[in-house]
Amino acid sequence: MSDPKKLVEQIAAEADATANQPMPPGAVFTRPNKSVTVATRISPEDLAEIERLAARLDVPPASLIRGWILSSLNAQREETVQSTIERISADVQRLRELVA
Repeated sequence: MSDPKKLVEQIAAEADATANQPMPPGAVFTRPNKSVTVATRISPEDLAEIERLAARLDVPPASLIRGWILSSLNAQREETVQSTIERISADVQRLRELVA
């Protein structure tokens, strides 16, 4: 099949037709971006504050939270002088955005 549109339609139709069927034996599920979802609980008040801050920074709340988590994780790893300078610079930029 040389028509890309028809090929996509065929694959989509097959996916729809088999959506409720179990995976074939030996099939392995993969996540292309290799990220996973992590759930946590926070108070409604904290979530509202995060949403307000995210709106002010024009970023999705999940991205803001992910940034905080990764920043904290990176702070716990062994850092080089260069990585410490880069982290501090990013923190300073974030503070500038907050007070602007």
